[in-house]
Amino acid sequence: MRRITHKVLSKKSREFLLATMSRTRTGRIKGLLPKGTPVAHKTGTIGGVANDVGFITLPVGRRFAIAVFTNSVKTANDSSNHQKRSARYGQEPRSNTNGLLLNAQMRGWDTDNKHKTVELPTGSERIRKMKKIAALFTCLVIGAMLTVPVPAAAQKNMDTRFEEIRSEAQRLMDEIKVPGIAIGIMHDGKVQMAGLGITNVDDPQAVTEDTVFYIGSISKSFTSTVVLKMSERGELDLEAPVRKYLPEFSVLDREASEKAKVIDLFQHRTGWQGDYFEDPSSGEDALEKAVRTFRFLPQRTPYGEVWAYNNINFVIAGRLIQVVSRAKSYEQKVKDELFLPLGMTHTSFFMAELMADRFAVGHAGVNDGTSEPQVSFAPFPRIVYPAGGILSNASDMMKWMQFQFDGKDKDGSQLLSPKLLDMAHSPLVEGELSEHTGVTWFVEDIGGVRTVFHAGRSAGATAKMLFAPDKKFGIVVLTNSDRGIEVYDAVIALALKKYLDIEKIPLVAITADRSSLEPFEGLWLGDNEDYKLYFDNDQLMAERLFKPLGDFQVYKNPPPISMSSAGKDMVIMTDGPYQGTVGELLRDKSGKPAFLSMQHRIFRLEK
Repeated sequence: MRRITHKVLSKKSREFLLATMSRTRTGRIKGLLPKGTPVAHKTGTIGGVANDVGFITLPVGRRFAIAVFTNSVKTANDSSNHQKRSARYGQEPRSNTNGLLLNAQMRGWDTDNKHKTVELPTGSERIRKMKKIAALFTCLVIGAMLTVPVPAAAQKNMDTRFEEIRSEAQRLMDEIKVPGIAIGIMHDGKVQMAGLGITNVDDPQAVTEDTVFYIGSISKSFTSTVVLKMSERGELDLEAPVRKYLPEFSVLDREASEKAKVIDLFQHRTGWQGDYFEDPSSGEDALEKAVRTFRFLPQRTPYGEVWAYNNINFVIAGRLIQVVSRAKSYEQKVKDELFLPLGMTHTSFFMAELMADRFAVGHAGVNDGTSEPQVSFAPFPRIVYPAGGILSNASDMMKWMQFQFDGKDKDGSQLLSPKLLDMAHSPLVEGELSEHTGVTWFVEDIGGVRTVFHAGRSAGATAKMLFAPDKKFGIVVLTNSDRGIEVYDAVIALALKKYLDIEKIPLVAITADRSSLEPFEGLWLGDNEDYKLYFDNDQLMAERLFKPLGDFQVYKNPPPISMSSAGKDMVIMTDGPYQGTVGELLRDKSGKPAFLSMQHRIFRLEK
């Protein structure tokens, strides 16, 4: 047999072809393969002939090709029962298969039985033979899994701790009805990854470590890292006013406009409205147009006094990057500064650049316990990209994790100095509850260990990345559900316990009389959502009321949630998808309730 040694297709074209083949929903070669085994194939049926050709990828990462050819003739003794049973084994229900050719070729698998031809009789004996063949094929695949040497990188699957975490993730997914997740763990230089579930309930494909998800606000860490790199090169000063680089920048409050420094953009104490998602443009001038509209942004809290999560700050930072670097676009600058040097080839702001990749579509969460998840997908407008627009996969996010540990690119060159990297991971500003903020990253002490993290949320997708720089441990969890937070919080907590033997002591509900909870009663107004707190008899309840994103209602309002006291001026959700969420009452100088701090947002009491 003549071996082709020259390249026929480019890598990009090959990936596109395989991605297309992986979306084939019909077929015969899947047989009794273990659930979730990736298969990229193409079927062909004409007359009485039904064929299938494709590739099967093993858990160890090895791929082999298989071709199934059948010669079918419809017979008079075909019954509907036989048709149904035949369909189970991948045959056309209307056909009676008389011949089956299995041709399997795998690099590194040395066998003399590469070609097998089996004659199948009709009737019940045919069905029994088909079962044997399907079982034989499954054995061949499993045997290949067992006999193929496991590469060093693939030995990640041997860690029992990771297997426990993966099992718990699967249990939670089934319970909460999260369609799919991808997990990546790094510990002492060893990487372990897994994909669980499906990409889309309407067009299910298996999630793998290479499946692309929206990472939401984890994108902010890329924006701030580019700014840190630029400051290290002397291109900008972190302590300089924003107006030094963006003279046109202003908000309604004159003092805040003049005082805001570059570093303030990443520490959430500017005080102006933080969520404003109008979409003035989808072109390369989107950020320029957006910043000009911010002159109408009201001041929610005095500049520099109250910590409140702010998306708008990162839109401003994105425009600052574009202007100072004279880049064609913010997105291209991030790609040049980070994606390419780190080898993050499956990470982008634009879905069109990842057409060859399998994509996990977002889903609305299920709150009643019986319904099935529904696709809920709405890409963010371009102005939001610096705050939450990146798509990536577990494999690439492990490269981002490694960068957090050493600041080096894929070739080992220093991309960001250890000094600035440590600054980004240090507790510089006090945030919400026990959290602090470094440069974008949240910092929290858990069991005496410094942990650094950021979560992200977009339409129907949630994600979280957490690492302990001093322990060289990190974990990324990507999900395609609004309720993915319930999975990733539990998975990360388990990983911290298994790998570092630490656990966060959560606040718990305590008994308190109604009078201590009455200051929380009322309508609390936010930028993109409100909270209505009221009493049902003596039980404090909360309704989360999401506002539209432009003309689109991104999130569905969950059912009312019970709340209890968690201490003085603190409440905690005791049921529902946000169970364990803590709210803190902030009072003005006279002692009257002024703000409710919850889920990194500030809500003001309606007068």
